[in-house]
Amino acid sequence: MTTDLRDVLREQLDSLPTPPGDLDRVHAAGTTLRRRRVAAVGAVSVLAVAAVLLGFAISGSGGPQTERGIDPIGQLDFSNGLRAYADPGRVIHIGDREIPAPLLDNLDVEAVATPYGILYYDSGFPALLEGSGEVNGLEEGAGPVGGRPTASVDAQHPWVAYATTRDGDPQVVVRDLSSGEVVARRVVDAGTQIDALDDGVVFLRTPVGTSTWDVGTDEVQELAGRRTSVADVRKGVLLYDGPAPAGPAAAAYHLVPGAIDAQLTYDGGHVLYWSNRLESTDGGRPIVLDQKAAFFAVDTDGSILAATSGSPARFYDCEVPSGRCTSLGSLEMTGGDPMFVGTDM
Repeated sequence: MTTDLRDVLREQLDSLPTPPGDLDRVHAAGTTLRRRRVAAVGAVSVLAVAAVLLGFAISGSGGPQTERGIDPIGQLDFSNGLRAYADPGRVIHIGDREIPAPLLDNLDVEAVATPYGILYYDSGFPALLEGSGEVNGLEEGAGPVGGRPTASVDAQHPWVAYATTRDGDPQVVVRDLSSGEVVARRVVDAGTQIDALDDGVVFLRTPVGTSTWDVGTDEVQELAGRRTSVADVRKGVLLYDGPAPAGPAAAAYHLVPGAIDAQLTYDGGHVLYWSNRLESTDGGRPIVLDQKAAFFAVDTDGSILAATSGSPARFYDCEVPSGRCTSLGSLEMTGGDPMFVGTDM
């Protein structure tokens, strides 16, 4: 069945004052362990981009995208990273733009911020909001993915790993976003989660444990048992929660214990964990951001996004390794905590 949002959009528009210029829709959704701080206002954190925002919807049957006659929002500036943050359900900031965000409850996605845009799932179909301001489906003719599908971005290549379904078989796909070409595909067990992607190696988790898939050699190796969770992997540094990985694949990585809701800087040198102080992964000096904040995320250019609590929330973009922060502006918060789009911390 095609995801047709015309009636929903008409209903939303009728209840709103006439907006200046384009009315763009952004849907807030997505839940992960790493957003545990919002448990007080509900178990689900919401924020993602709806395909109808840009004039397209993804066919639920895996068919072609259908133009809805709504103008795309226009070019987005990703030159300084996505700088994607929001007051959930009210307004979203992407690149150099602020866009109204009327909430559409029927879209529930897991988003991943990449230098080429935001990868998310529309009703189980992977799609990419690009810098052109358009949304493109990534798997023509594929079926939807059930559950809460995951995805990851490679800091060393212009690649993403995401889930899809082909001929009834669940697959993990690695795609080059700079060319649009598929790098590799692999059939996996149903429910397989994509925990990380680093230098062409995908970290895949199932109920029995975590393994690595090297897309260059197509080799699969055991990494860790079911009690271990991979938090992040960057440039050969593996951040994990639980028992230390002890499988054959573990020997290739510098193993660093940490919390599941932590992130590594793009060079793998420091851990970002709910603080403006980023500890070194090799015993070196920490990075201290010159702006204290409550919420943090690693942006697509490797900088650190930070936001203060309260209302208005103030947002910053902080350089690595200097820690120097630049103000991005502020938002009156009406939808809960500040949220960073496409990061799962």
